[in-house]
Amino acid sequence: MSNLETKARERSTADLLYESIYCAAIGGSAIALFFLVVDAWNGRLLFTPSLMGGVLFAGADAAALDAASEVNVQWVAWMTAVHLAAFGVIGTGVTLLAHEIELHVRRPFIAFFVLFVVVAESSIIAGYTFLPGVMEVMGWGKVLVANMLAAAGITAFLSHSHSPEIWQQLKETAHLA
Repeated sequence: MSNLETKARERSTADLLYESIYCAAIGGSAIALFFLVVDAWNGRLLFTPSLMGGVLFAGADAAALDAASEVNVQWVAWMTAVHLAAFGVIGTGVTLLAHEIELHVRRPFIAFFVLFVVVAESSIIAGYTFLPGVMEVMGWGKVLVANMLAAAGITAFLSHSHSPEIWQQLKETAHLA
């Protein structure tokens, strides 16, 4: 049994819970902060969660909400709760898969990349399924950038917690250590 497998097997339920919470917080926060900045830049603070909440909870038309430019704080609150729950599930799934990748895959970074592509694709499919018209209003480029930021943050966290020696090498390479 390799050193990597021994290290992976030593992770307790508490370690997995810790990683799940952090993955959820990092991914969800990256996306929420990105769209908060985008909305503020466009002079429409909290517009994105209001748009998503209006379509999801009120069945509103995304294009009509875009034209109205009004923010409904109740929709923002409900969408925030959904966002937290969704990233709780994503964080748990990513953590469990990362643990399995660490145990069974010889090249974990390739597996992590594939994992995040699957997560990004799943979010796009979920968006089309549950939020018709929202992707077009928000813009594909923004959605992809937000997902990439979330994936980068989660990857950095998992790399640091699963392979501290690689994280140290990256810091030294970037002259941060």
